[in-house]
Amino acid sequence: MKIFLICLIVFVFVFLLIEITDKIKYYFQYNPPGFLMLKYFLVKIPGYLFFALPMAILLAGMLSLLLMAKHSELIAMQAGGIDAISIARPLIIVGLIGSAVMFLSNETIIPWSNRYSEYIQNIEIAGKRETTFVRFDQIWLKSADSITHIRKYDRHNLTLERVSVIRWDSHFNFIDRVVADKAKWWNNQWIFYGVNRTVKTPDGNFVVDTIPSMKGPLNKRPSEFEKGETPTKEMNLTQLGELIDKLDSEGQTPTRYLVDWHDKIAFPLVCLIMAALSVPFAVRVGPRGGGVAIGLAGSLVIAFSYWIVHTMFIALGHGGYIPPMVAAWAANALFGLAAGILLLNACTSI
Repeated sequence: MKIFLICLIVFVFVFLLIEITDKIKYYFQYNPPGFLMLKYFLVKIPGYLFFALPMAILLAGMLSLLLMAKHSELIAMQAGGIDAISIARPLIIVGLIGSAVMFLSNETIIPWSNRYSEYIQNIEIAGKRETTFVRFDQIWLKSADSITHIRKYDRHNLTLERVSVIRWDSHFNFIDRVVADKAKWWNNQWIFYGVNRTVKTPDGNFVVDTIPSMKGPLNKRPSEFEKGETPTKEMNLTQLGELIDKLDSEGQTPTRYLVDWHDKIAFPLVCLIMAALSVPFAVRVGPRGGGVAIGLAGSLVIAFSYWIVHTMFIALGHGGYIPPMVAAWAANALFGLAAGILLLNACTSI
């Protein structure tokens, strides 16, 4: 645990230096009080701990076992009939605890830390007005019985430009298509202007009417267009799940959010995987001949490869190339399987 705490502090310090280097421009550009910058970095510490924890577990496990190997303690343990699984058990327990801590923090303090640090950076330091970031052009709205496309939304005048609404009944039979040059919010409803309406008659024909103005078939209030999108890093599983259900009920495909939802469950297990990866090389290297350095280097390469592979699969999932569950769990499956095989080989080779 002493080595673990040292490694954890070192990694947090490294992340802090990187953050200071990146954010020092805010200090020279906006010249904020020093306590604001200090508050920003203090609020970011939970995030540093979140990413430093698995690396600290890996290095602490590796260094502890390698120091034992250097003093022939592992040889004595193996000569006494203690296999690699038994040697690994304390580290596996620490990895399980680390995974639980990561999962709980990802549900509680990490979303708050990400949200509040953004507020400090943009509002308190940069002096920007607290505003909602919304895309006001090319808006698509989907529901169980309609699809609406809006070319542009003017939030100041509460108007919509070039609105197109297609509706169907419960049996997916076409009802009508309404295209309006403009729509304006008036008296708690949308009034469409310059309307072309295509209606299907009972005999199967289509009739096109030109209407100067009409009450539009759009139930969204202007405030609903101005609801900003909360980044997934600022949401917990419950909030993300509610967003996915909402998008799904509107007929949209929330692939990106599904990937992030599964990732919030899968990623904390990296602590357990790093703990398992810290064992096999250490129990097999010799105390002399550079074996310790080779084993440490090999395990670090495998561990850092995890981050690359996991990021790659998440990107593929966001792009819709692979299923969300596969994207989130693929790296865990690959590296977890590799850790298990290496542990078993270390055990059978003793």
